[in-house]
Amino acid sequence: MAAHEMNNPELMPSTDKDRDINIWDFTMLWAGMTINMGAFTMGAQLYPGLSPWTIIGAILAAYAIVTTILILAGDIGIRYGIPFTVYIRSCFGYQGAKIPAAFRAIPACFWFGFQTWVAAVAIGKVLEMWIGYSNTTILILVFGVLQVVNAIYGMKAMAKFDWVAIPALTILIGLVTFWLLKTNNATIGDVLAAPSLDNGSFWFAVMAIAGIWITMGLNSPDMTRKLERSRDHSSNNFFIRNRKPFFAQITGLIVIGSGILMVGMIGGILTGTWDPIEIVTNSMSSPIVLLLSMLTIAFAQWSTNTAANLMPSALILMNVFPRLNFAQGVAISGAIGLLMMPWVFADNLLWFSVITSGLLGPVAGIMLADFYLLRQGQLDVNDFYDPKGPFVYQNNYNLRAFLVYGLSFLASVVFMDLAFFVGLTVSVVGYTLLMKPIAKPAQTVKLQVEV
Repeated sequence: MAAHEMNNPELMPSTDKDRDINIWDFTMLWAGMTINMGAFTMGAQLYPGLSPWTIIGAILAAYAIVTTILILAGDIGIRYGIPFTVYIRSCFGYQGAKIPAAFRAIPACFWFGFQTWVAAVAIGKVLEMWIGYSNTTILILVFGVLQVVNAIYGMKAMAKFDWVAIPALTILIGLVTFWLLKTNNATIGDVLAAPSLDNGSFWFAVMAIAGIWITMGLNSPDMTRKLERSRDHSSNNFFIRNRKPFFAQITGLIVIGSGILMVGMIGGILTGTWDPIEIVTNSMSSPIVLLLSMLTIAFAQWSTNTAANLMPSALILMNVFPRLNFAQGVAISGAIGLLMMPWVFADNLLWFSVITSGLLGPVAGIMLADFYLLRQGQLDVNDFYDPKGPFVYQNNYNLRAFLVYGLSFLASVVFMDLAFFVGLTVSVVGYTLLMKPIAKPAQTVKLQVEV
């Protein structure tokens, strides 16, 4: 395997110059990713199988799990500046790493396509109000291209968009919630007391919600490797080193993300449907409020898609096809997402999310076991870019890791209601036992690649 096949310039460890995202930009990026109609829809689809209070409990449990994984995985990016798609070379081998990375790219492209469709339908409603005509296919293409262009300019451009979009979206979502309650002559107390069938599974709900964000749990190093250097980064204390990302994720993910899911739950309870377009159309009698609501739905997708879906899948494509640059990776990711036509599966988002958590939970378990339990956080970054380095394994594939991954995924399928927990646990234990005899921490920690 030649060095040029592994050393795409945009996958190299981030330098101090590359780290240009401050903690406030980072917080806005997370807030932007969580304000999306996928989460809204998920909150609506959980009712009436679960009671409102059970749904809230599932939301909080899921986000606690996801935040823990984000912080643990994000420390790789903070300390060593390498992205997810590069780090898993140590787990699966130089070539083998491309396989789980591809599994990660599937939900990223899926959600990009789905949320672009939601935005196109919302904009179509606005056009029908204004000019009496709309074409969803054209709007999907136009809105998709606009998001791709924004993402091509990198995380800094995404953060600038979010600084404008997030405050406005937060206010508008609050107004939409108020109008929903007013239109249906209901209070928050009425919503929380709504009767349910109680035939759903709490843990299935946790897995479904976590499944939305387990994908970003894997790509947490992609985000943290761009954070500005500070004295915290040089600390030997894990909690000091990660306190700023933790603040950003508490604010942007748990607070904002939980709020979006709960707004979806409110809409589902009051209207009996999960479709945000239908909820807004049927509940908003004022044309101005309806117009603002549709624009909120559209731009909420934009703020999510660029950082949560296009950027991770672009990095993965650059690892699989080293000659690609970031712009090309983003454009191809967007095209794949639209060609998947994920809106066809809109009625089954809960199942897609649970399957995603079962598919990617073992990857998270293997990655975290590799970094914390086997290598004890000690890396020589040169090893990840040296085609003759320690991750050659069996012809550049680590068969032990793939054996553990396969068994973990099968266990997830058998225990579907606990798919993520089972897959994560089996992968951590299995990978640690099989790899302990051959995996060792780097003797000397090196933060930069030797050239």
